[in-house]
Formats: sequence, C-alpha cells, structure tokens
Amino acid sequence: MKNTIKLSMLTLAIPCLLTARIVMAEPSDTAVDKPKPASVEPKKCDHREGKEKRLEALKTDLKLDAAQEAAWTEWAGKIKGNNKDREENRKMVESWASLPVPDRMEKMLAFSKEHIARQEELLAATKTFYATLSPEQRKTFDKEFDFEHHGSPGKHWKK
Repeated sequence: MKNTIKLSMLTLAIPCLLTARIVMAEPSDTAVDKPKPASVEPKKCDHREGKEKRLEALKTDLKLDAAQEAAWTEWAGKIKGNNKDREENRKMVESWASLPVPDRMEKMLAFSKEHIARQEELLAATKTFYATLSPEQRKTFDKEFDFEHHGSPGKHWKK
C-alpha cells in the first residue's frame, strides 16, 4: 500500500515538474521585445537626495530651537560629507590595480587610517551636537538616526 501511494505521487509529480521546467525555460510572448512603460522602469537611486530628505525629516522630528540651529548646521554638514572626495577615492583605489600586492596593501592601510580619522571626526561632531539636545530630543535622535558604514546616513534609517 505504501509503495502504491509513493508511485501515484511520483506519477503525478514528475509531469508537473517537467512542465514547470519547460515553462520556466521558455520566454513568454508577453515579455519578449516589449519595452516596459516609463512608470514601470526602475528609478535611479539618488543617495544625496535621499540623505537630504532624511536629514530634513530628522530635523523636523527633533523640533530644534534657535540655539540648536547652529549646532545642527555644523553637524549636518559633516554628516553629508564631500561627494567629490568619494569619487576621487574610488578612482584612486581603481588605479592601484596595477601595483604589486605589498604596495596595494600599504595604500589600503593608509586609506583605512584616513577612514578611521574621518569616523573620529564624525563621532566628535555627533557628540557635540548630541550635547545640545534635550533628553526628549535625544530619545528621538537615538530612535531615528542609524549611522551607516562610511559615515553616511542611508538605507538603515527608520524613515
């Protein structure tokens, strides 16, 4: 009896699996050579624009008073960073490909030290700004701001 059930299940399952494999392997007529409408095309991600929006939302949520505005401006400027530097760094790292491995490793170590120095600057700026916040604002800041790798507020923000 057990073997009969297994045989029946295999008899039903094999044709279904083969059919599914054929359907998955062949492109459907609806998807071939038809451009997607503009509304369906994926949108290019603009990190700077998103960062600006998240910072503005955070600023609104914090309800800063006039005395805190200067600290916010200084902190936000440091958090935003310099996109030119990032592009130059990317090109610089790409140019290392032709160097011998020990030289590349030395350059990467120096680059890492610069990155750590930048992170220390951002930490100091954040501590300075954080000190100007009230206890309620600190709770909001702690909840809403998630510091992403490379010093850029990004996809891990709650908003």
